[in-house]
Amino acid sequence: MNVRADAMYRIHEVSRLISSYFDHIVAEHGITRAQWSAIMHVSQNPGATQSQLAEIMQMGRAAAGKMFDRLEEKGWIERRSDAEDNRVRRVYSRNEIDPLRTIIPAAATRLYDEFYGDLTNEQIDQLHDMLMTMRENGRNALNRLAPSKRSP
Repeated sequence: MNVRADAMYRIHEVSRLISSYFDHIVAEHGITRAQWSAIMHVSQNPGATQSQLAEIMQMGRAAAGKMFDRLEEKGWIERRSDAEDNRVRRVYSRNEIDPLRTIIPAAATRLYDEFYGDLTNEQIDQLHDMLMTMRENGRNALNRLAPSKRSP
């Protein structure tokens, strides 16, 4: 067995399982992990344009626009025309997301408890450090391939 290849596959597999688990436990509240991520980006960047948010979320503008359509239909965000350019839409979160601010952290704690299981705090710290190093290595590698496009 090629441990390097298997470890990389396991990282991908755990990422997929985290997404699936989280989506499952928050589904009863009518939200997905992707929607929550979008709401958090909107909340952290109030008044950002749809294009800016699409770039931050690493999504195409059309896909982000559809996501914002769904979030707006649920009353969680609102889009307003820019005061100087009516073609530009600025995105803001609405107070209707406040109940999610309690639900989502509780779901995240449940996820952490399940996925970390019997790992010690020291093991979790080591895992975190290794993943941060891998992320930096990946960003550097990507930047060497496409220096004009900086990785997130």
